[in-house]
Amino acid sequence: MDSKAILSLIDLALSADPRTLRMHLHKVAVQASHYDPVLSEKILARLTANGLRSAQPPKPIPVDSDSRLNLVKVESPVVMDDAPIYSEDILALLDQVVLERKSASKLMAEGLSPAKSLLFQGPPGVGKTMTARWLASRLGLPFLTLDLATVMSSFLGKTGNNIKAVIDHASSFPCVLLLDEFDAVAKRRDDDRELGELKRLVTVLLQAIDEWPESSVLIAATNHGELLDPAIWRRFDLEVSFDLPSEKMRAAYIKTYWPELIKHANDLAHFFGEVSYSDIDRSLKKAKKKSILSESKFITCITGVAETTPGKKFELKKKDVIRLAAEGMSQRAISVALEISRPTVKKIMDQYEECKEA
Repeated sequence: MDSKAILSLIDLALSADPRTLRMHLHKVAVQASHYDPVLSEKILARLTANGLRSAQPPKPIPVDSDSRLNLVKVESPVVMDDAPIYSEDILALLDQVVLERKSASKLMAEGLSPAKSLLFQGPPGVGKTMTARWLASRLGLPFLTLDLATVMSSFLGKTGNNIKAVIDHASSFPCVLLLDEFDAVAKRRDDDRELGELKRLVTVLLQAIDEWPESSVLIAATNHGELLDPAIWRRFDLEVSFDLPSEKMRAAYIKTYWPELIKHANDLAHFFGEVSYSDIDRSLKKAKKKSILSESKFITCITGVAETTPGKKFELKKKDVIRLAAEGMSQRAISVALEISRPTVKKIMDQYEECKEA
């Protein structure tokens, strides 16, 4: 090893910058493989043993000092029978993350780091939490969830301590940590309505993201990306934006998670309109209960009309929609009463108004 490399290692060790030190040692190992393969293997073995520590938490799960309740939920191992339904763009991004994590040694040997911090943004119910679980499952890591909205306390100093305890705990062993409801804390620091202590929490989060170890993945999820402090966006290695599922994705979701409805999946995907996966799931569970209790067909309880001959679209209750609207019932109430989507109710009413004007 030349004198320049030795001096660089000394500087890195003295600066207490383990992330950069590990990348430098990977480079040294690659160079050593050409003239001393045994030394190269020993260096890589030490890096692997140190960087991929036991996947079991070395310390007890942190708890709230008053309630004594766990501050973070832990799932290990993560078992998922079916993968979430994604668009091609999101699937490509997630596959890239998995590939980078599994090829970390190659990247670090070239002075690069695998993606270790991700920001998920999008409306509720589109699969952000499920995606975080799926990544943990693909990577074979424990899945930890911290709901920031639930740890917020009137004593903000205590909230900061709780969050720091969870982050310190999660960064001590390989895992996937999800910070849910991220906007509850990481708001814009120029918001005059926020207290100084809350702004300091943002600084704590920024430091945590910057210092997050390569052995783990930090994921922040928010339904309101516009509320985040601008400095937050620059800290994440990758941003993944989730939209409401397309009709094709809704059909795939029904086929995957409700196999008893496979033959109706395409019709139902159109029937539900532009809604989230959770909205679809909630409607189907409600209809399933009704079908069991009333001993009716499942599909009839979903659409509110009797099943037609195979291959035909459902004939929605247009007359009932118009009648209930004339009685002063709101579109939302009609949607609930007839168990059809609100966009469908609106479409029927719009068509009815157009016919009246004509």
